[in-house]
Amino acid sequence: MLPAVLGHGVGGRSDLPIPEWQAAWGAGVALVLSFAALGLLWHRPRLEGMSVGRPVQPVVHRVLDLLAAPLRAVVLIVFLVVLAAGLMGAGDAASNIAPVSVYVVFWIGVPVASVLFGPVWRAVSPWETLGRLVSRPSDAEAPRWLRSGWAALVPISIFHWLELAYHDGANPRVLGWLGLAYTVGLMAMSRRWGWEEARRAEGFGVLFDAIASLSPFRRDGSGRLSVRLPLVGVAETPASPILLAVVLAALGGTAFDGFSRTYFWDGLMAGRAGWEATSVGTVGLVWVVALVGIAYHLACRSGGRLTGAPDFAVIFGASLVPILVGYDLAHYFSLLLLEGQAFLALISDPLGRGWNLFGTVDYAVNWTLVSTTAVGWVQLVSIVVGHLAAVLVAHDHAVERWNPSVALRSQYPMLAVMVAYTVLALVLIAG
Repeated sequence: MLPAVLGHGVGGRSDLPIPEWQAAWGAGVALVLSFAALGLLWHRPRLEGMSVGRPVQPVVHRVLDLLAAPLRAVVLIVFLVVLAAGLMGAGDAASNIAPVSVYVVFWIGVPVASVLFGPVWRAVSPWETLGRLVSRPSDAEAPRWLRSGWAALVPISIFHWLELAYHDGANPRVLGWLGLAYTVGLMAMSRRWGWEEARRAEGFGVLFDAIASLSPFRRDGSGRLSVRLPLVGVAETPASPILLAVVLAALGGTAFDGFSRTYFWDGLMAGRAGWEATSVGTVGLVWVVALVGIAYHLACRSGGRLTGAPDFAVIFGASLVPILVGYDLAHYFSLLLLEGQAFLALISDPLGRGWNLFGTVDYAVNWTLVSTTAVGWVQLVSIVVGHLAAVLVAHDHAVERWNPSVALRSQYPMLAVMVAYTVLALVLIAG
């Protein structure tokens, strides 16, 4: 069963606790009322000041420093085992640890951990560990394609295509060879130009760092840890075209995942297999990602005309991060809790060779761990809260730059897009 559900954690229509039309209308009304309240009550920027937080006790720093090295070592070992499993382990996804590790533990688990605990990926990433090991000082200037940061968009785009469009995306060999190629490429760049430059091409790190800005934990440039309110940290995320592109690509990919669960898409894909299915899926993925991006940029073009800001879309790019996290949680919550349990059994026999290293090989997935009603509420609440947070962040950015009247009017098109995103997300969740 595992290969069929990897990357598709969307529940059926019956998962929603209320009818989808009621959920969509209710969410849209909540966004409009929240926007009106912000216009009346929120006249100066507050989030960036709140994002600094309060420093934690020194003993916490010492404990974290003691745990950091062992944790990095464990993650590196698991990474190497997963890579070996992809290259040399059992050929079927159900017996190989690579698919569940990539699509569930990595792609879903790391963002959840980032929201809860901050930039954990930067602290434990095996590419970060290996990149620092092979890095060396170099006088050679990195090429423009690397310095610009646009290379970060490549791994995110390929991963979404592999997960959502390619007909054999759960094949351990495909995952193993692509993982090896990505690792070797990053290490070659680190060796040639240094890890600080090579990190610009590590698209997953760019995405996970942006998601970590929503965490109640913050590390400043000197490594000091502080505690703050959740969500407010996104206000201090540096605006950049690369971040906007990465977030829009991830957002569009998740939207296509929901679209691919609809009856319309099922009918369109009926009878298609192999590369024919991949071709149709690729067109659908590109179309949905483009639709999400075009809607956002059209709204921003209207706001840019009103304010005279040519980079209006980039300025408000970080406000999409809460929406992305809300979408991901809605789509993949059940996948993480249910199919993610398979990792416990597979860790004892990662290559599918009949081992039982940790005595967990017979662990059975508990499909009743979470009810469909609970999943439905998580889907509904995460989508609505994600969009409400986005409206708040966007308004805070606006009043930071323009007077309250102009700031409010500049957000009208953005509000329309937010409402459209919300309604579409809930309809897609309903299938």
